[in-house]
Amino acid sequence: MITLDKQRRKKLQAVVDKDYSYRSYYDDDVEVRATGKCGYGVFAARQFLPGELVMEVTGQLISKKGYEGSEYVMDLDTKWYLEPSTPGAFMNHSCSPNCELIQLTKTSLGVVAICNIEADTQLTFDYAWEAFDWNPRCQCGARNCRGWVVAEDEVKKMKRLAKNRKKKPR
Repeated sequence: MITLDKQRRKKLQAVVDKDYSYRSYYDDDVEVRATGKCGYGVFAARQFLPGELVMEVTGQLISKKGYEGSEYVMDLDTKWYLEPSTPGAFMNHSCSPNCELIQLTKTSLGVVAICNIEADTQLTFDYAWEAFDWNPRCQCGARNCRGWVVAEDEVKKMKRLAKNRKKKPR
């Protein structure tokens, strides 16, 4: 198998996107489109009011036992992860989100508006990840941005991890 360099991968991904629309999604309520700085995101196609169900997140159920996850995986319960399908896989993190995830059914999550959301607004939720060495820097741009994609109570731990990461020779 040939390893793809970044440039070739990007070029081929554009072909897949154009010809197969894997990253495209649109219905009367939400659509997936490019964000400009964070790849793709989910955007409101209409206004949502606080407490309104925006969409259901479904996908593949994967046992937590022995699974390390992906950048899209979501906690479903103590035994299962949900590897979301489109459009849920494209919801981005924000330290100041306009949505939250709730357990909707045994096998799905719901995205609920926590404030008034106007059409064409990106829909976001707080990933609230535990701090690990691999956590990415946050790019949400919110005034209260924590700097990393971690839960608020994990920021101190993340700062320690980041400090230790800088000290280690590469």
